[in-house]
Amino acid sequence: MNEPVQFPLHALNQVHLARLVLEVITPLSISTGSPDGVFDSALVRDANDLPAIPASSLAGVLRHLCTQQYGVDMTRQLFGFQDRDRGAVSQLHLGWGLLLDSRGRAADGLLLGESGKRLQEDALFRDALDQIGAPMHRNRVRLSHRGAAVDTGKFDRSVLAAGHRFAVELRLGTEAHDSGEQWNKVLALLSHPGFRLGGGTRAGLGRLRCISICVGHFDLRVPQQARALANLGTDPSDLRNLTVHSIPQSDSSAWIRADLALDARNLWRLGQGDVLMGELDADEKVPDLLPVSERCVSWSNGTGGVSAQRHLLVPASSLKGVLLHRMAFHARRFARVWDPKPPGDKDGHPLLPAEVLALAGNVKDKQGGIDEKPPQGWAGCLYIDDIYLPAPKTVRLMHNSIDRFTGGAREHRLFEEQTILGGKIQVPISIDLQRLQRAAQVQRIDLAAIQRAFLAALQDLCEGRLALGARSTSGHGFFQGEIPATLSKPWTEIISFQQEAR
Repeated sequence: MNEPVQFPLHALNQVHLARLVLEVITPLSISTGSPDGVFDSALVRDANDLPAIPASSLAGVLRHLCTQQYGVDMTRQLFGFQDRDRGAVSQLHLGWGLLLDSRGRAADGLLLGESGKRLQEDALFRDALDQIGAPMHRNRVRLSHRGAAVDTGKFDRSVLAAGHRFAVELRLGTEAHDSGEQWNKVLALLSHPGFRLGGGTRAGLGRLRCISICVGHFDLRVPQQARALANLGTDPSDLRNLTVHSIPQSDSSAWIRADLALDARNLWRLGQGDVLMGELDADEKVPDLLPVSERCVSWSNGTGGVSAQRHLLVPASSLKGVLLHRMAFHARRFARVWDPKPPGDKDGHPLLPAEVLALAGNVKDKQGGIDEKPPQGWAGCLYIDDIYLPAPKTVRLMHNSIDRFTGGAREHRLFEEQTILGGKIQVPISIDLQRLQRAAQVQRIDLAAIQRAFLAALQDLCEGRLALGARSTSGHGFFQGEIPATLSKPWTEIISFQQEAR
């Protein structure tokens, strides 16, 4: 590895500046790392108590993607490094992401007095502040090796609704004769499929999309341009004197992206919600069991607002958990391992097959394994996005609670369920093949074995042998579909072609 070229600070007299608008495609969960007394996590907020994107979160993701796409040398030059007594300062400077109001303006600085009225008068700001006491959250449960819920494994995660937008500023200092190639490469990372922020990115959260980029180039040796840079101000949503720039596309040939089309055969319901979908008649009561729905932010002609109608949520965590559990079955079936034997985890449970660990990741065990090997952990390579359906068709079902002793109906135990009838869903799936290949090498397995087990699980789902959601024993939750061709193409060929291209 070559030592990155280092420029003295006075040589970086060219400033490339970009002000971005990022839209939350799937709910964002950048947590403070501490509970708020009611929920297990709380969102990071700025001085105005509005949700915000810390610059460190943005820099960390961009640095990781830069290393993956362009190598360590360029990453060290752009983002700086520290290696014992050697180091270099970062040439790339990033600001915090500030939440935009319904007119696309950021809350720059501490809003007090007259300016502070915006926080309550604007619909998006008011909605974000109202969620401090009662945040939108996702209920999660940890699954055991048997695919069932673990005792005391219930937890939740606070999220920011999909559709919100943030304004961010990026600056890159370069030398006088810089061609701008590195700057364009940095902007291209914003369209990379791995550009996701916060927690739960492998479980459907944190996907962002760059809506617009406005740029400026300033030569600090020219007094007029230096003054123009100083006069821009600190508001990242102020785009005056900047030029609209097209959004460059990133080279993501080492990634697989596909949409899995599923068509529900009958009734289905994922999760347990608390708000009715649709309207009630005068003589009806709210059903006891409801599908999960959430509000989203929608934009039209530059104006945003919270949608009046709630959208049905298809959480990626529900789909991912079922697929990985079935994938573990197929991995053992192909390996002809019918009765997994110890060693297991620290609780004595059988370990997941190496194919599943490589694709889904593994939590680092700080206490080490039974075999006294150093603890290891890595993030998953499979990304499945949350899905929203605007107006699904629903039906109501009546149920009786059954007495387990007599087999008859229990008295005063009549309850009702609202469930979804039919419908089509498109499941976005992304796989980082470059990292998956390294994980396969660590697990000492072949990439083709991982693909074989994963496609077998998808085939079970698409052919109605694997159910999603509640009441699968009653025939609910079965779908049909076809596996996309991009997932069926040999992964070893894709990664080999990408390596040859480099």
